Amino acid sequence: MPHEKMIFGGAMLLLLSSASDAFLSSSSSTSSPSHRHQQLIPSSSSLPAAFIDEGYPHAPNPILPTATENSKEPSTIVKRKPPKTLPNGGRITLVGAGPGSPDLLTVAAHRIISDPNNFIIVDRLVSQEILELIQGEYRVANKHPGCQQKAQDEIFDWCREGLEAGRHVVRLKIGDPFVFGRGGEEVLEFREYGVEPSVVPGVSAAFSAPLLGSIPVTHRGVSNQVVMCTGYGKNNTSPDLIQYHPEQTVVFLMAVGRLRTLCHNLVTKANFPVETPVGIVERAGCPDQRTVVGTMETIADLAEEYKVKPPSTIVVGEVVNVLLTEDDFGMEVMECVTGQQQGLVQSV
Repeated sequence: MPHEKMIFGGAMLLLLSSASDAFLSSSSSTSSPSHRHQQLIPSSSSLPAAFIDEGYPHAPNPILPTATENSKEPSTIVKRKPPKTLPNGGRITLVGAGPGSPDLLTVAAHRIISDPNNFIIVDRLVSQEILELIQGEYRVANKHPGCQQKAQDEIFDWCREGLEAGRHVVRLKIGDPFVFGRGGEEVLEFREYGVEPSVVPGVSAAFSAPLLGSIPVTHRGVSNQVVMCTGYGKNNTSPDLIQYHPEQTVVFLMAVGRLRTLCHNLVTKANFPVETPVGIVERAGCPDQRTVVGTMETIADLAEEYKVKPPSTIVVGEVVNVLLTEDDFGMEVMECVTGQQQGLVQSV
């Protein structure tokens, strides 16, 4: 399966992304794809000529490149963006909520969710502390593992409802909307409705959660590259794993639900040593944040014992042990038979 990773090495950035980032268009009980894709803008006959000439979504744009019989490269047809506001005033904004702490919201995000006139559609994992800042109407998506598509269809139905009513619809997403948050897919979907979303970036848990757990993702002489992965690929598959390198940090988002399988695959398929340090930062930045530290061999048992749940960020590599000391932790986890230390658990 294609990689879904970001690799950071020194001053160089390499992005390996899925060849196709298209949205899964399976229907739900309340909506069909044809219903969701129905344009919310007027018909082409009532549109201004300038909008029709720009070619979105009714007519080809004459200035765009077209494929020729002798072309070696496939042509790429890029549609013009639709307007940001519908004729009835409806518009939509994708907003990153950060890892969980209200203190890590951007000023723009705080201003938008504090507006009582906005209609806010919230990801399930957005923290209660942030929900308490919302002043207007909001609905929470019930997106659990195994039912993501049904929940996503419900989200789109709610967005359509708000747009048809001429409201400012806000999609409040944990972390950053475009870092394994399906933000790009939602932008493409909303373009099919005839509206271009605005986007407010958020603080991604990929980097902020390790920091809040006293784990640097890079450290001179220890790790000079970072690989960012998701635990769930398209159709709930497991993305390909990058091979072990001793000076590499791997950060997993949305992976705690399949931690045991992930560790097994890292050891057996990606050649990670069983003693590789692993840290999990749960609910980063929230009052009940916890950091659980173990090894590739022990971390799954520790996570089960202490009932670690999403949202959690998993960090794999020697950087886990760079800053943390036993003084940082209120509890040492001992193996019952041999008395050897298996891991550490920290609550803040």
